[in-house]
Amino acid sequence: MSYKNLLIRGLVTAVFAALACIVWNKIFYFAMMTDFSAIINIGSIFGANIFAGVVMATGYFIITKYIKKNGVLVFNILLATLSIASFYSPLSAELPLDITAPELFLGLAAPMHLFPALAWFTLEPVFVKK
Repeated sequence: MSYKNLLIRGLVTAVFAALACIVWNKIFYFAMMTDFSAIINIGSIFGANIFAGVVMATGYFIITKYIKKNGVLVFNILLATLSIASFYSPLSAELPLDITAPELFLGLAAPMHLFPALAWFTLEPVFVKK
């Protein structure tokens, strides 16, 4: 698959993941009645997901280029591992002092770290033709 096609896949994945994050943000707000919009807003959601989409596309391109036989498997394992490892970011975030219920921040942010990988895996049949 060409890098251009992978980049398109990464950007489409980013849009779907960002939409999932926005829906999750709304669900979490109405369920917990806590507002983290000073930290997580639509701009930061789209920015983070576009960054993740480009990184996934580039990583997929590089790994499958150099590892011919099991490149997709290696990439998938790496993507899942890095997605879970990225939980460290919301765990170590220093929140503003005026945030109510800061202990709930991880419940909002951690699932959002899985949405780019989930979107990548879900949309694979659309982009990979066998």
